[in-house]
Parts: sequence; structure tokens; C-alpha cells
Amino acid sequence: MQMKKIICAIAVSAFFAAAAGAQVNFDQGVNTHQFVSQLGQTYQSIPMPTYGTSRYTRDCARFPFGPGATEILSDKVWLRSLEYITECRTEYVYQCHTTYVQECHTVMQPGPNGTTVPVQQCTSKPVQTCYNRPVQTCYERPGMSWSQSAQIKMEARKLLAWERESFDVCLEGPRMDIGVNEAAYKYSVNTQGNYDTLFVMVPGRKIPMKADEDGLSFTALTYDSATKTYKFEVSDRWAAEYAGDKVVIDIDLYKDNPGWFSGYRGSKEFTFAAAVGYTMSFTAKDLSTDKEAMDNSADEEDSRGAKKYHLRWGFKRVGSVSKDNHVKKGKTPTVEVK
Repeated sequence: MQMKKIICAIAVSAFFAAAAGAQVNFDQGVNTHQFVSQLGQTYQSIPMPTYGTSRYTRDCARFPFGPGATEILSDKVWLRSLEYITECRTEYVYQCHTTYVQECHTVMQPGPNGTTVPVQQCTSKPVQTCYNRPVQTCYERPGMSWSQSAQIKMEARKLLAWERESFDVCLEGPRMDIGVNEAAYKYSVNTQGNYDTLFVMVPGRKIPMKADEDGLSFTALTYDSATKTYKFEVSDRWAAEYAGDKVVIDIDLYKDNPGWFSGYRGSKEFTFAAAVGYTMSFTAKDLSTDKEAMDNSADEEDSRGAKKYHLRWGFKRVGSVSKDNHVKKGKTPTVEVK
């Protein structure tokens, strides 16, 4: 029995020596602590998954509405959202690095005249430091998915002919919400249903919207050479709707200079009560000018031959019906000036 124990001890010792890649001297005994320490230098801990945050895709649909005397029910739209879950794994990688520590000692060496002298000898000794370094790897995977329908019912309200409203309905994860893109009223919202969601829009106070860009239109631009007077005419499509409000029309006069200077000659504003048409008469002397913007080219003094001029104009509504946003209308046809 004693002999069997000795043979087993030798076998275990030989296994540890092979695993550690070390030479074993059986005459000196076996240091099992040394073998375990050497095996630990190649060990990596088993990574454990860590669950992080989730995000959801956002799916939206826009619902436009125009004027209507009665309630309006939109089409039904299906929205879909997908969850993405972030998972991270932390792995501990065993790493080692070597530093060198200098060790010095004094030795006696032969000196002059049969003496000995102390001399310092130094050597660098390698010292290895090992540690586990955490490395995190993250990735996304699909999670749950949601699919819901959305529909909007507008209760009866009055819009001006050019006014348009629109609302955005979005699904993000399990949550569906509605937002205003453009609205002519302050709305309260009643939500009905769960997977088939109906938003009932109840109008409150009126909110002014932007003025219609096509409300004012160019009619004519003429020039009277006898009086040196320009006449500019504009029509108003929505004069009745803007009764009681005012309109401000701004003009900039330009001389045509193809491929040359801008030809700016001056500006002027005209204010009118809302009407079906507006007529503006002015001379070059009636215009206010910005000296830095003026084109002081020599042909201004040259009275020979006919020249062509045009207007760049715009307008804004002033009152309670619309916002006072400025609308640029662009360039008029040219008129010949002699």
C-alpha cells in the first residue's frame, strides 16, 4: 500500500510538470505551488453577458387636412417599431510585461602598488508583472416588435381657402403619439382604442397661419416717358377674406445689365387697405437708395437709346387674419425706358 501511494504522487507530479512546460527534478522534490502559478499565466476567465439599454425604431406618418365644413376622417395607416437590445460581454485577458530593476554590489579589485580598490558592479534583473485586463465587446440584437394602426378624425372647423393643416403620428416601441406640424387651431386630443388608435381632434381658439404666397399676383408694369413715372399694378385674390386688414407691398427697381452690375436703383414701400387690386405710381426720385448698393456705372449718365428696367417685389399682410410673414414674389417683366 505504501508503494502505491508513492507511485501516485510521482504520477501527479509528472502531470503538473508537463502542463507547466517545466523540468522536474525528482531528487529535489515537487513544488506543486509553482506549477499552479505557472498555469495561471495562460488562464482567461469565462465572460459573463451584461444586458444594457434598449432602443426602439420610430415609424411616423403625416396626415394632411384642408378646409372642410363637416368632420373629416383620415385613412388608416399602419406603423411598425422594432426593439434593439444592446448586450455587452466583458472578457478578462491575462497579460504580462517585464521591467528591469538594477542591482549593484561592491567587489575588490587589484589596484596600484599591490593594493586593492573597491569597484561597484551593477546588473539589470528582469521583473515580470502580470494582471487581468478587462475587454468589453458590445453588439445589438433584435428584441420585441410592435405594429399598430393610426387614424385621425377632425371635428368640424373653418379654414380659410389657402390654409392647410398637418399632423404627425409616430410609433416608438409600445408608445404612439401625435404631434402638430401645421395647425390653424389650438387642438385638444381625445385618444380612442389601443392597437387601432383613433385620434379625435377638437378645435379650440384660432391660430393665424402664414399668408398665402399666391394671394397677390403681378398685373402690369408700365412707364410714362412724358412724366417719367412708373406704374405697377397688383391683384389680390383674397381681398374679401382680408377685409379690415392691410397689405404692405415693397418694390426694388433694377436696370437690366446682363453679365454686368446688379443695376439696383432704389426701393419703396406702399401700404393699402385690403382690396381687389393695388396701383403704385412712382418716379426714380421717389425711391430711397442705399449708396453702397447703387450701381454707379457710367451708363447711368448716358441718355442715348432705350434702357430696360424691372422690379423685384414682395408683400406682407398686416392684421388679424394671417401672420405678417414676408412673401418674396420675385422679378417682374421688363419695361422700356427712354
